[in-house]
Amino acid sequence: MARNGVLVGALFIIGLLAFLTIRVVVTNGIDGFVIISLVILVVLGVGVLGALTSPDE
Repeated sequence: MARNGVLVGALFIIGLLAFLTIRVVVTNGIDGFVIISLVILVVLGVGVLGALTSPDE
């Protein structure tokens, strides 16, 4: 139960950051900081999903 709450919370924060990043792309265009932000979001997303969707030991 707690793992599901953490998963939802982490995915919500990652989704919010992704939305804000896309908003910057739409308003200002793509630059170096946007690329870095997207790479960090992908790494966070893969890490959170991999850690929290794996079975309990």
